[in-house]
Amino acid sequence: MKTPGHHLLSRPSLPYLACLLVTLGACSFPPSEESALALGALRFSPEAPARGARINVSYTPFSTLAGKATLVLRGHYRMIGDEMYNEGLHNERIAILKRASEGNFTGSFVLPDSAVYAAFVVEDLTAESIDADGSRLFELLMHTEDGMPLFHALMQRAYDLAGRNWSTAYESNRRAVELYPDSLDGWFRLRFHEDLALGATGSDSLAGWHRENLARLQETYAGHDSLTSETMTRIRRYAEILGDSSVALFWAERLDALPSNPYQRSAVDTYFRWREDRDSEAALRAYEESWPAARGQNTQIAELALRVGIDGGDLAAVDRWTERTLEEGRSPRFVADRLIGVPERGDRAVELVRESLVPSEPESVDLAAHPGRPLGRTVSEYARLREESRATALVTYSQFLERAGRLEAAIDTLEDAGATLPSSDLYRRLGDMRLTLGDSAGAASDYAFVAADPRTTRPGADSLAALVGLAPEDSRWRSLVHTSRTRLLGHALTDSVRWTPAFSRVRDATGTRWSVAELVAGKPTVLVFWARSCGPCVAEIPEVARLRDRLEPEGIQVLSITVDDLPGPGMDDFIEARGVTYPVYYDLEREASNAFGVSAIPAHFVLDAGGSVRFAYTEIEQVPIQLAVLRRAEGVS
Repeated sequence: MKTPGHHLLSRPSLPYLACLLVTLGACSFPPSEESALALGALRFSPEAPARGARINVSYTPFSTLAGKATLVLRGHYRMIGDEMYNEGLHNERIAILKRASEGNFTGSFVLPDSAVYAAFVVEDLTAESIDADGSRLFELLMHTEDGMPLFHALMQRAYDLAGRNWSTAYESNRRAVELYPDSLDGWFRLRFHEDLALGATGSDSLAGWHRENLARLQETYAGHDSLTSETMTRIRRYAEILGDSSVALFWAERLDALPSNPYQRSAVDTYFRWREDRDSEAALRAYEESWPAARGQNTQIAELALRVGIDGGDLAAVDRWTERTLEEGRSPRFVADRLIGVPERGDRAVELVRESLVPSEPESVDLAAHPGRPLGRTVSEYARLREESRATALVTYSQFLERAGRLEAAIDTLEDAGATLPSSDLYRRLGDMRLTLGDSAGAASDYAFVAADPRTTRPGADSLAALVGLAPEDSRWRSLVHTSRTRLLGHALTDSVRWTPAFSRVRDATGTRWSVAELVAGKPTVLVFWARSCGPCVAEIPEVARLRDRLEPEGIQVLSITVDDLPGPGMDDFIEARGVTYPVYYDLEREASNAFGVSAIPAHFVLDAGGSVRFAYTEIEQVPIQLAVLRRAEGVS
């Protein structure tokens, strides 16, 4: 039996390193307000600390923070096992920094014993002026006693960078597998990061090297009889991401042979037996008998029994298994989605949704110290994020109210959401509900908002007026539409930005390279980042095509950049079959993705004729409204 050893890692070939250098050289970020200024410098001592060490901090401020007497070092710690992205991480005040005589700020703190990585910003006490190191964030990795960064420190760094800088996340993952080749969790993650950081050309050039590495892993581990399920799962996932079905099947069969939870197997068997015989009483009786022993054993008994109880109309069983499903950790929203189909339990469904989606908070919340405020977000920005998040929750809550037959409460809730999220879809729904209740005057105001949306056609707007008994030329209707348009454009204006992306190039189908600035060529431009492997991207192709047809006569162009696809006959066939009528360029080296800070697709940008980004990471349906804002700003009606 072989013992896993460091010989498993072979050095990547020259193309591997070349891809890395190309990508890192192209890396850039959309500038935040402070990045136009001279950035500050944050220094830690020791620079390569062990877990639990005391850290001394010295900060040289940029101009906005230089005049303060006290600054805050704010950040979050990552532990082994934390997930990718930063959702759910608590950001906290790590240390108070005091100004020293030479103008620097100093302070200290102690690292938690469980922390392996930390990210920081420096901000003033009001959290309205922030140094986030030009959106990169300052960082600290925990090390071994001999000064080598911990494997989990490098991997948690990669997870923390997800969505901010895929290139650096990839670099960190690559370093982790170089230093710790036997830590199998790093291998399938490395392939994931390669795809995002290097693009189609760079990632494909490494596939052969990965297949050789997988073969070495298979040779080393296949003969082990006492591997943990975690080890087998990691090799299987690595094989799956490389497309090696035989190796993946080998480990899947080994995993299937492991002892399984007997209560889970019994729960599923009972459910499928019920699906055949529809004997709800027998199925519920079986679940009741299993429950005392299966409780807390991570099974699906509770949720499956809830489904059976709902289908069988057994309200007592529905009530019991509702509480048990919640007890087993299923979300209130999950349970409410099922209860809402039981008229007698609609109120309970609404209660669960309200508690989970619209939690009550104290009237006064210290947003500067709030653990949910993302690093680099000012208090003002975070306040708006919270308002929008609450409004989105209210929209969902109103849908449950409507499904429960509580129409007036649904209208009140949706009105509340509309104060923050004035969308035409929301107001169309409001108008429909008001009209159902016979409130044509209220519906007229709602429908006027829909008519004011630049996406609404003239015939569509006229038909809305007719629904409430008004003619399109009616002065009241025209006044309502004018007021709504002013409000709609004013709200969209608050999302406008102005920054110039770093220089980047893409290729056309012939392989010719173009700078994005050349492609804009003095025209207002809608830029769409996408890939044919992305379901939402493909689903919105018809809408993008319609947008192009509408905007082109107005001198506004729609361009698209695919981040994962290669030019060739297959791509040409896809473009024709899907009706992609707008130009497609290829971001093979990820230059454009990094220049625009694209971390997820689809991603949409509105650029003015000078090439400046005016709306970033927007939704495609908002583009016509945003272009109307730009025209108004330029004095064009």
